[in-house]
Amino acid sequence: MDKFWQALTYLLPSGFAWPRDPNSTLMRVMRALAGALSDLHEFTRLTANQWQPHQTVTRLAEWEEATGLPDACFGTSQSDDLRRKLLLSRLRGPVLAYADSSPASPGALVAICAWLGYKATVQYNTPFRCGMRVGRRLGALDGHLWITVTIESKRFRCGSRVGERLRSGTLNGGELACYLKRVVPARYSVNVIFV
Repeated sequence: MDKFWQALTYLLPSGFAWPRDPNSTLMRVMRALAGALSDLHEFTRLTANQWQPHQTVTRLAEWEEATGLPDACFGTSQSDDLRRKLLLSRLRGPVLAYADSSPASPGALVAICAWLGYKATVQYNTPFRCGMRVGRRLGALDGHLWITVTIESKRFRCGSRVGERLRSGTLNGGELACYLKRVVPARYSVNVIFV
């Protein structure tokens, strides 16, 4: 506000009719105008921030509509932080382990699982074949990815009702499997095992 006030007072002509005394009526009017300009400047800055996807709150629905979100894998009741995280993921792509890696690399899949809140290990399926020559690999990559995910769960308690699950996890694994099947290239078959 002080910078706006200084700029406004420098625009005033000099003379007896334009006093620079801070308690004069003219300077109080200039302070009020400077306050209004400062408020407008702050409002403009906040409005511009709403069009940046990593800071948006009020324009989140418009960003989601433009990028084809909300993600069906995560259901309809999502927190704003998760919605913003999924929006950035859709705009930037998955965070990969190194610059030339693909979403099917083990490091990238572990990073994606960690980003979603899961601890995972990833291995490619290499089936064993007998009758191979000496010095050649016994197994070959066949396009199957096995992802072992650890989920925190609490054991059942005695006396629970019929039809209740005996183990209940703090995280639901369905959204992870759905998301990975969409992110990983189609030439791979994703098999998620929850432990």
